[in-house]
Amino acid sequence: MRTVLLKNASLSLLLIMAAVAAAFSDANAQDGAGGPATHTVVIKQMRFQTSQLSVKPGDVVEWKNEDIFAHTATADNGSFDSGLINPGQSWKTVMKDTGTIGYHCRPHPNMTASIIVSSGQEGPAQSNSQRNGSARFEPPSTPQQFHPILVNFTAALLPLSFLSDVLGRMLQRKSLHNAGWWLMVYAVLITPLTVAAGWWWKHAAGPGLPSQIITVHQWLGTCLALMFVMLAAWRWNFQKRDEAPNLAYLALAFVTVLALVYQGSLGGMMVFGK
Repeated sequence: MRTVLLKNASLSLLLIMAAVAAAFSDANAQDGAGGPATHTVVIKQMRFQTSQLSVKPGDVVEWKNEDIFAHTATADNGSFDSGLINPGQSWKTVMKDTGTIGYHCRPHPNMTASIIVSSGQEGPAQSNSQRNGSARFEPPSTPQQFHPILVNFTAALLPLSFLSDVLGRMLQRKSLHNAGWWLMVYAVLITPLTVAAGWWWKHAAGPGLPSQIITVHQWLGTCLALMFVMLAAWRWNFQKRDEAPNLAYLALAFVTVLALVYQGSLGGMMVFGK
């Protein structure tokens, strides 16, 4: 009888020990599951993948650069800045404060994404507020923002001036030649500002841009600015004599337009990766 009781007691003790061990194991597993997680954002083809990431406070976010260009992960509110992440390298940071954090690449400001840091309940509301606030006007403050604005003016004015003069010769309309002259004047006035913003951009973000492309883009733009001045001086001679521009002028203006298109393609390659 005593032997049976001892066996039963031993069996009960083993069952209790097994239950306690299982309880500790479950607790450890839960602690591991609820601990900080690591989220990866891949930078590839001039994009952050994914563009919107939901994390919890204390989670780690890692950016891996699988692109051919160097990029940054720079928070719009200044809470983090990776510096240049070269191809093949990565950078990580811990998300602490809750809220929606938009971020961008400093050399390529068209590359944007966001991180929603929340406990899981306010995530959708944060996302909606971000979408509603994305259209708010913010004055440009960086060379990456100023330069494209000025380039759009420059890229349009010279081709329109050239087209007005061509149509003026074809249709024998003086008004078209006058329009061509004033478009050229505006181009000459704006182009120095465009060049200055381009050099400012190179100084601010040059290390993150492809060196060969940015060099050709930079010096071609500077030469085009000088070409605009020369064309404007030549064009003024026709304007003050009340004559239509001759074919030699139109030929040089056409070559300048082609050079402007090529320079624009280099800029698009750096900004959009195409």
